Amino acid sequence: MMRSTLLATVAVAAVSLGLAAGAQAAGDTLRIAGYDNPAQMGMPYGTFGANGAYQLYAFFDPMTFVDQDRTTKPSLLTKWESKGPRTWVLTLRPNVKFHNGKPFNADAIIQNVDAINNDPIVNKQQGANQLRGMKEVKKIDDLTVEVTLDYTDPIFPRRLHIMRPHEPSAWKELGAEFARKPVGTGPYRNIEWSNQRVRGESFAEGWRPAKIKNLEILTIPENAGRLAALNSGQADLAWQLEPDAIPMVEAAGNKVMLTATNDSLNLIPLHMKPGTPLADKRVRQALNYAYDKETYIATVLRGAGKAVGQPAGSPMSGHFDDIKPYPYDPAKAKQLLVEAGYPNGFKMVAEIVTTGEFPTTVLTMSNDFKKVGVDLEVRNITTADFVKKVLTLSPWEGDAFAMMYEGHPSSDLMRIMGTHSCMTRELSNREPHTCHEAIMPTIMAMNVEMDPKKRDELAHKAAQFYHDEAAVVFSHERVLVDGLSPKLTGYRLVNRWISYADMEFTK
Repeated sequence: MMRSTLLATVAVAAVSLGLAAGAQAAGDTLRIAGYDNPAQMGMPYGTFGANGAYQLYAFFDPMTFVDQDRTTKPSLLTKWESKGPRTWVLTLRPNVKFHNGKPFNADAIIQNVDAINNDPIVNKQQGANQLRGMKEVKKIDDLTVEVTLDYTDPIFPRRLHIMRPHEPSAWKELGAEFARKPVGTGPYRNIEWSNQRVRGESFAEGWRPAKIKNLEILTIPENAGRLAALNSGQADLAWQLEPDAIPMVEAAGNKVMLTATNDSLNLIPLHMKPGTPLADKRVRQALNYAYDKETYIATVLRGAGKAVGQPAGSPMSGHFDDIKPYPYDPAKAKQLLVEAGYPNGFKMVAEIVTTGEFPTTVLTMSNDFKKVGVDLEVRNITTADFVKKVLTLSPWEGDAFAMMYEGHPSSDLMRIMGTHSCMTRELSNREPHTCHEAIMPTIMAMNVEMDPKKRDELAHKAAQFYHDEAAVVFSHERVLVDGLSPKLTGYRLVNRWISYADMEFTK
């Protein structure tokens, strides 16, 4: 039965890609097997999740670009300068056009910020929530604007990685239909956006047009389907394959690209739950020592991961090489449990969604915990239920849950602290799942410190605290597995931005 389902999936994927590819000249079309299509389609601020950002960066450019070396680099902005704790002067790239021929200029930025703050469709979008601090934008000249923020934000230029300007007149004309007919400044001009397929053509008048004439992204949710499309030669690029696909990609003569992300996967203890053993730091430390993450990464993930022992991943600002992951030491774990008053261990429940690496990671933890006497029951929940619980719309029924420490879009430790600290009360008006009051003065100071050196010192103190306090059972930085045709060059995936303009086929 499983083999029949797999063959059917592969056949559908191959036929779908084959029909589309046949309409274009060979080597003229970049064919991508994607795993999802964003629910809000081509809305530029619709998402900052990988399931939407990948497509959006084909048609929209970010204002800045946070690179893998932790630096903020120019994109639609060529320069940014702080004129005080809440005032920034931004210089726009000259000679940039939107896909409909309209100029990219200060007026367009002003109208984009107005939409983020006031438009009833735009300001409900996920990406817009990351940019809502822009209180006022003043035009200095056609290529210069002054932005006043609601609050001091030392990483404001990094946040602009997620600001993907749309063309204002097209937005006014199309309204909600803009989602299917997006107009940006990106390397490709969109010609189709449906539930199953996204197509574009190189924007020849753009400031960095795509070298490959046509683009086609087909949604193939199943890993087997994306793998088959790549290995049959009907896709040039397959996004987010499972680690066990690596040998099959290579055996077919294709390339594997492993890309470090700004995310780490961890088990988050509900340490404030009344009566829980997880309130004791020694218990949380014991669980970290009990988990053999290095073996899990080497075997199950086939090396597609990196052990982590602090909130920020290695590509992020706020990551420190001197803060090491917890080593595997079950004897140390048992000793800590005895000291905490649990010589015979205890029982706990973790709620997880059954996507990606969540099940294998937490089940591996469960098996390792049993060796030191801790019985971890794993309960599966739907993604919808998970979201409700995180947003405190429904209660957690377990003692822990699995979740990403996510760094996109700013790729900065503060992005994680905003979700996984007491700050949740202030930012989202809901009770946090993680709250250690002792470190909050440091986190709050880091949030507004404009001096880079002083801010770095505060970040190190916060990161060390989260390690020592064992705020979570740390697992691994996620590494994405993509499969590529050997003829495709110039592909980069950094902080969910994809180098569409740089890709080309070799002869």
